[in-house]
Amino acid sequence: MTTRAARRAHLREQVEEQQGQRQRSEAEAKRRATLPRVVAFLLVAAVILGGGTYLAASVFIGQRGTTAVAGAVPVRLSMAGFDPKVINAKAGQTVNLDFWNTDNAMHLDGGGVHTFIMDSQHIYVKIPAEARLAYSFTAPTTPGDYDFYCNTCCGGKASPTMHGTLHVTA
Repeated sequence: MTTRAARRAHLREQVEEQQGQRQRSEAEAKRRATLPRVVAFLLVAAVILGGGTYLAASVFIGQRGTTAVAGAVPVRLSMAGFDPKVINAKAGQTVNLDFWNTDNAMHLDGGGVHTFIMDSQHIYVKIPAEARLAYSFTAPTTPGDYDFYCNTCCGGKASPTMHGTLHVTA
């Protein structure tokens, strides 16, 4: 026969073991319930990061160096300026430019455009945000360097980054 104290101790042990089992099963259930949430979060994060990478790559890598116009010089316009900053031409030659504006309208405070202005040649071209635009003109007959600039945003004509040079040789 067992004593009352021994029975109570045995009962306490059983209750503690049941509580421990219940806590372990609750923890396991929580872990199983959390797993789909973690997987869903990682999937959504991967989609968002992938989309951001795609959009960034299209701006920084996308169309660089390519042109939609045969024989044209691709000219990228952005808040950082013109790329290339120097365009070479022969005197009196037809200069074909294929402008590529990588900025969106939200970044352009001059009405959503960049401009290509060459005062000496009376040229004023507006290039819409996130667009390509082909433009041709005849280079000056006098060799030299001719300044061009964007005057619609980024500090305008006063900004040193928004200038470029048409280098004309004989």
